[in-house]
Amino acid sequence: MRKLLLTIALAGVAGCVYQPQGKFHQVSTGKPVDADQKLYNAFLQDKVICDGEAAQAALTSRERDRYAHSLNVNLVYDACLAKRGYVRR
Repeated sequence: MRKLLLTIALAGVAGCVYQPQGKFHQVSTGKPVDADQKLYNAFLQDKVICDGEAAQAALTSRERDRYAHSLNVNLVYDACLAKRGYVRR
């Protein structure tokens, strides 16, 4: 019974991680990335690269505060996509 309650409590805490809102747009045209298939495919390739950079940042982070850790990882992710020409709106 205690293990079940602990599992439920941990699952509830895991859902509290900061998730930024917004949709990505291409900087040069201002179009949403899902506006056309070619742009969306290019975005998905860049997204995989940026997911890797964000994962690397998460693994090397020494931040103890969960909110600050998530915020820093999301900043790395957004900066990576910004270098590739996308912005979150």
